[in-house]
Parts: sequence; structure tokens; C-alpha cells
Amino acid sequence: MQMDQTRRRFLVGSAATGTIALAGCLGGDDDENGDENGDEDEFDYELDPELEEGDGSYELWALDQGRDNVFIYEPAVDDGDDEGEDGGDAEFALTEFINLNELDGLPDDGIVPHMIDYSSGYEYAAIACTAGARTLVFRTEDHELVADIDTGAGSHMAAFSPDDEYIHVDAIDEGAIVRVEADLENEEFEVVDEIEVLEDETVQDAGVESGSPICHQFDSQGRSIHTLGPSYHDAGLVIVDHDEFEVTQAFSQDELPTNCGTMPHPTEDKFYLTAGLPSSEDEGVGAYYVLDTSGDEVTVEVEDESTEGIDAHGFWFTPDGEELWVLNRETNDGVVVDPDTDEVIETIDEYGPNQADEPEESDAPDIMWSSPDGEYMFVSLRGPAPLSGDPHAATGVEPGVAVLDTDTREIVDVIEPHPIDDFDDDHIELAQDDDEDGPRVPDFHAIGVRAIDDFDTVIDTSPPFNAN
Repeated sequence: MQMDQTRRRFLVGSAATGTIALAGCLGGDDDENGDENGDEDEFDYELDPELEEGDGSYELWALDQGRDNVFIYEPAVDDGDDEGEDGGDAEFALTEFINLNELDGLPDDGIVPHMIDYSSGYEYAAIACTAGARTLVFRTEDHELVADIDTGAGSHMAAFSPDDEYIHVDAIDEGAIVRVEADLENEEFEVVDEIEVLEDETVQDAGVESGSPICHQFDSQGRSIHTLGPSYHDAGLVIVDHDEFEVTQAFSQDELPTNCGTMPHPTEDKFYLTAGLPSSEDEGVGAYYVLDTSGDEVTVEVEDESTEGIDAHGFWFTPDGEELWVLNRETNDGVVVDPDTDEVIETIDEYGPNQADEPEESDAPDIMWSSPDGEYMFVSLRGPAPLSGDPHAATGVEPGVAVLDTDTREIVDVIEPHPIDDFDDDHIELAQDDDEDGPRVPDFHAIGVRAIDDFDTVIDTSPPFNAN
């Protein structure tokens, strides 16, 4: 399978790592890879005062599913003195750190925060946790956890409906689309319904025989559109009427083999999808599709257009709505699509700084999100022991968040909260062993950008774009 969110089991306390400050420096008198007793598998994160001052314009939430941590950054206040690792001015300030395993009521043996989505006004963030069988809801103003919802095994993606009345969750291991009623005013959440996808008559009539819901977003008419997977061989598409919460259309793998990202066009009745397959399973696939969502039924407008790489995955619009960036996870490259013509207008050579012919020696980009001022595209980079995705495609070198200049398409910074060099080789090798209860290493998957200030942009930075 291309993705297995429980491919590795977690063991806390099996190996030791050092104590570092979030500036990336080792702290204390302990050995670099362990405390004086050599039996603690944890970093003691302390906010570095020199990195705490942000400008308050927007936040970047970076989810490390490898170690169940959430790092929150703001653009740094530039005093002319701070220097980044590359010798330039420091770009981003770490303003908050959340260790999910230390929150009251949550398990301390691994929950894997996988995807993030915001309510229409950015007041709340929903984080789906694949190994934890739950969806967490945070109040963004103070970063407090307000809800821990049992949404089923393999809760892969949770997204607010355009009216903020519901959160829909794609639960892979349940094979279900789970509906959570969201009372944001009172901060109350309740699972009220679910669709067992393969048991649905419309899905069966479409010839869908395998697959689970993976990702979704809402189109211009309020329907939620869900890709199926996780493997490309289990791919397909399910369309759900939001008001009735029932399947109205479905496409089989033969018709529409989409198994990754979902993205509505910001202003038109169109919807974009990606399809990816690692080269380890076949020749490899990198493709995108475009749907026409203007009618009562969804139709395919553009199919099987190449992303000019292997294992197409995440994508995002620039805030002016003029470009749709698409990335290939295995080949660490991608394309820029013109949403007016739906054609590729430019290629991007690399989303992570480590590029190599062998996928395991190259960075593995995964999810993208643009800054609300349009200056940057943020891209998550996977670690050397990925907890999801085919290891051939998802194994990365430098885990963190790449920052690309949207004008030049060049990498201008890499945010690396806990550098992989702080983990010794034995630690990483044990984490990579599927047959061992190995220790955990950084593995950045989901990122999200929360606008705080008002920005003069054509579209908002969070879909569904016409709702925010």
C-alpha cells in the first residue's frame, strides 16, 4: 500500500536523544544522544527568548507526526541583528510549542497528528490524528485544546464545512466519512453520522470495490469531494451532498484514479485532484485532474495531466489565484499550473534542498500552504523514518518546512525545529525498522497557515476560498 498510518508501532523510552533548545542547539550537560541515565526518549523543548518575537501578522502551524509535536511560527520581527543558519536575516520566530502527548487526556504513546484545517474565520484548528483515532480541535487565539473527538481509526483528514456547522473526517481504517456536529460558540462537538463508503449503494453501483476516504474539500456548490485510497490501486472519488449527507456520485479507479489531494478553484466552478503512485509499486504516477462542478452532477474536464514527476501529492494556490503549485513527493519536484487554462506553465526543480537520483537520498516534500501576503510557499519535508506513505517515496533527508519564494521558485530557508543531525545513526536505523518497536524521529507532514491580520489578496489562503 502507498500509505499505512500504523506501519510502525511506537515505543517511548526505548532510546535516548539529547536535550535541545528550539533554536537548534544542544543544552545541558547530557550526552548528545541521551541523558545521564541514557533511557529517556524525549527532547526538552524550551522556547528560546531570542526566537519568540513574531510580528503578529500570521502563524505557520507545522505538525511533526513523527514525535507528536506542533510548532507555531510567525514572521520574525527584524531588528537587523538576528541571523539564520544560512547567515541571512532570521525569517521566522517560534512563538509556541505543543507536545500533544503531554496534554491532559491524550495518550502518551503516539497519536500521529496528520492533517490540519481551520474554521472559516481561523478561530479554530482541527487536527486529524491517524494513530490516535481522534480529531483534536484547538482554539487558535490561545492555542488551547478544546475538544478531543473519537472519529475512528485512521482519522486522516478533518475539515470544517463552509458554514462551520460540521467537521467531516476521512477515517481510513473505518472506511468511513464521519460527520461531527460543531457548536463553535459553546465549543461542543459530537459525532452525529457516518457514511460507510463501500457499503453505500451509489458507490457499489459505480463499480468501486476497494478503497477508503483519504482527503476532501468542498466545491462551489457545497458538496464535499473525497478521494479514495490509500494506494493508487484503490483510488477513486466520492461526491457527498452536504445538506443530506449522502453520496450522490462515485467514480471507480478505472474512471478516476485520484488518491491524494483535493482543491477547489478559488472563483470558478472547477475542482482539482492529484493522483500519485511510487515507482516501487510500478512505473510510478504523477498526475492531476480537473472537475467541472457547475452542474447538478460533477464531470471530468481535464484528466491524467502529468505533474512531470513521480508520486504527485500536495498542492496549493498562490493568494492572487493566478498559480496552482503541485509537488511530486518521490522526485522532489513539481509544476505550476495556470488555473485559467489548467495547463502547466512552469516546472519547479526542487521543493527540498536535498535532491538525488535515489529517492531515499532526496528530500520528500508532502503538503503546501501559501503565506497570506503571497511572498512564500511553505512545504513540509518528511523525515528519514516516515510514519505514512510508501517508504520508497516518503523517506526524506531533512525533516522540517521548506520556505520557497513565490516569485523566484527558489528555496530561501528551511525551518528545522529539531535537526536530524541531533539523532545518532543507530536511533534512525531502529526507527526505520518495521519489525522493531523503534524510537521516533521527526517526520513533518501537515502544515497550515492562519492569517491574523487582514491581507489585501484576491483569495483567502484557506479553502473553501469563497467561505472565509
